[in-house]
Amino acid sequence: MQNDDGTRSVDIRVSPDGKFFRYYENVWTTVGDDELLYYPDGGFWTNPEMSGYYASLEDCEGAARACIAWLANAS
Repeated sequence: MQNDDGTRSVDIRVSPDGKFFRYYENVWTTVGDDELLYYPDGGFWTNPEMSGYYASLEDCEGAARACIAWLANAS
């Protein structure tokens, strides 16, 4: 799931044993011109939100939509 401008996304991942699900929010952070030496792509990805484990994919997706404001407003 990704927002319209591509600067935010949510990944849902399954645990190694295949029994649980967890979501991760990814946010693109743009840097200023003085930091391009360190971040030549113009920025970097961060993970400000990571959930606990959920027993079903549906519960995990529902929790992500309820907890992440921009995702709740997405169609």
